[in-house]
Amino acid sequence: MKNFRDKGAAVSLGLAVLVAAFVALFGTFFSVIVKLVLPPGASFTWWKAVIVLLIALTVGGLIEKCGLKRVLPHVLIFLAVLFVASILSAQWLNVSLVFIPIFLTVVLTLAAVQLKTLWLIDSALTEKIVLLASTGHLLEGQSADLRIESGLRLLESVLPLSEAIVFRLTSEGELSPVGRARSDKSFDSAIERQSSWRENVGLCEQALSRRETIVQPVEGAAGAARIVLPLVYENVAVGVLFVKINENFVREDQHLLEAFSGQLARNFQRKELRERSLPHESWWSSFSSYSAENRLDMISLVHGIIKEQSFSAIASSYLKEAHAIAYLDGTLAYLNRRMRHLAKLDSEEISRIDLFGLLQRFKTDVFNEPQLAIRRVLQTGDTFKSELYYAESNKTLDMQITLVKVPTGSASIHETNVPLKPACFLITFRDVSAVKENERLRSDMASLMSHELRTPITSISGFTELLLADKTISEENREFLAIINSESQRLSKMLSTFLSVSNLEQSDKQEFHKSPVKLDTVVREVVGDLQENAKRKRIRLVEQPNKHLPPVAADKSLITRAVAHLIDNAIRYSPERTSVFISTILESDFLRVVVEDRGYGIASSEQEKIWQKFYRVARDGQDKEEESTGLGLSLVKEIVEQHGGAVTVESEIGTGSRFSFTLPRL
Repeated sequence: MKNFRDKGAAVSLGLAVLVAAFVALFGTFFSVIVKLVLPPGASFTWWKAVIVLLIALTVGGLIEKCGLKRVLPHVLIFLAVLFVASILSAQWLNVSLVFIPIFLTVVLTLAAVQLKTLWLIDSALTEKIVLLASTGHLLEGQSADLRIESGLRLLESVLPLSEAIVFRLTSEGELSPVGRARSDKSFDSAIERQSSWRENVGLCEQALSRRETIVQPVEGAAGAARIVLPLVYENVAVGVLFVKINENFVREDQHLLEAFSGQLARNFQRKELRERSLPHESWWSSFSSYSAENRLDMISLVHGIIKEQSFSAIASSYLKEAHAIAYLDGTLAYLNRRMRHLAKLDSEEISRIDLFGLLQRFKTDVFNEPQLAIRRVLQTGDTFKSELYYAESNKTLDMQITLVKVPTGSASIHETNVPLKPACFLITFRDVSAVKENERLRSDMASLMSHELRTPITSISGFTELLLADKTISEENREFLAIINSESQRLSKMLSTFLSVSNLEQSDKQEFHKSPVKLDTVVREVVGDLQENAKRKRIRLVEQPNKHLPPVAADKSLITRAVAHLIDNAIRYSPERTSVFISTILESDFLRVVVEDRGYGIASSEQEKIWQKFYRVARDGQDKEEESTGLGLSLVKEIVEQHGGAVTVESEIGTGSRFSFTLPRL
């Protein structure tokens, strides 16, 4: 904008100098015409030319700085005073004040500078319109020709087409075929094909002149018809769609074809407007009627693109999820119907509410500071996820706040591996109450199965042990009882494993309620509970707390379980007379819990596998723990990730391992 103003000021002063030179050049001619103001014999001397130049520069500079509307009243007053002074000085003092040259200088300077300003504004406006129209194709995805081809393929898939032809109306008023789909393989003669073609073209011209759909049944074929639809967009005819259907044509098919023809008309209009010469190609285009028509066409093109893109917003109103789009300044750009319903917003409130006001309507004990969530999304670029439970309505909502990024420059939104910049926020709420209820019922059934199956298995195992204790039982029967006892114990272990896996798979879906939790307190409690286990193996647990940790939003029982698994694993797989260090660390946006041992270590090739279900590290010379199912670390990973955190491991063979996980801070 500064360069535009500097350029305009220089041009204005240049025009003022040209006007002054013009007036000075023809000063003698003005003196001859106006005899009442300039006495006979007066000449246009150099000092008069200097006055004219100064006045021209002054007027040009004032208009450029203040604008014509503010300067014009003062100029009119100046000219009126100068006119009166000129008359008086000519009659009483016999002195000429060169009113006519000054008057012409002022008027011509006003006209020239104002025309220049209008020309510059018009040129800038034209460039903006052309830029907007030329970059609009970045949203279209495909060219108009490709969209015609894909549209014809769509028609072939949903209608029993015999033939479909798309005609384009040329500038000469003739119909030119630009797309054709044909499934009729009949072998007609050349004369019959030409006759049929002329008949079809005539029907198309008739529909185009009447600007209405023509449906012509085919004689001798039930359900067959020829349908001709004019392609009209914004009251401008751009082409014709001819369709021939062999069978089963119904009224609903006509509605489909009319909707499709409307899309074709938009494609044709867009293609035609893009093929025209741009209105800013020449400096004189601002004064050209043809260029002015092109500018109107560019506006129509932009209007069509905007209208087509608005379909996505309309389509989102049919989604079950609640969606809202907000600009980076917090202004809400769009809320779909479901979001308005969840937030309980009426039409008046929608126009007044902003992003933070919307999120305030979904506050819970865990999600109580929406501004922190927005800040985290802006700083990291990662999607913020949270599960919100409302006890008063027994409703659970899954929330996501995503930072939408768009390509920089003129890159298309469909391209990949291009630089991106933040554009807006996408807020999504999904009602998962029914899913949570189903998971709860499934968990209850698993618990019921556990109780009902464990009881008979325990009875079978107990009674077989009693029978085995009877010395009077024969060896053959004792062998059978031993098999029964062994298989019942194996079945019991299988049941325990099944229940562990079931609980693990539901750990990221089960209903849990987040609340502010102090991680140092959780660590201290777990260390206290596991001290006896550590003492039995002569292992020292060393807690390294951080007393200045902020709380995290978490389910305390699950986080306690995750910490206990890590410390218990460190105790189990560490040699005697070693130490296990447990520390809590505050990072920028996360809190980290670290469990470090001096155990056997894990090979780098296995460090990714240990988080998998049932995976256990095999070590030479050491037996695996019989009660271990290989589910502990997998469970830790599931618990941490459902809280929005991550797990890591660093280990070397013979040196030890360092397990840690992070949780987002409040």
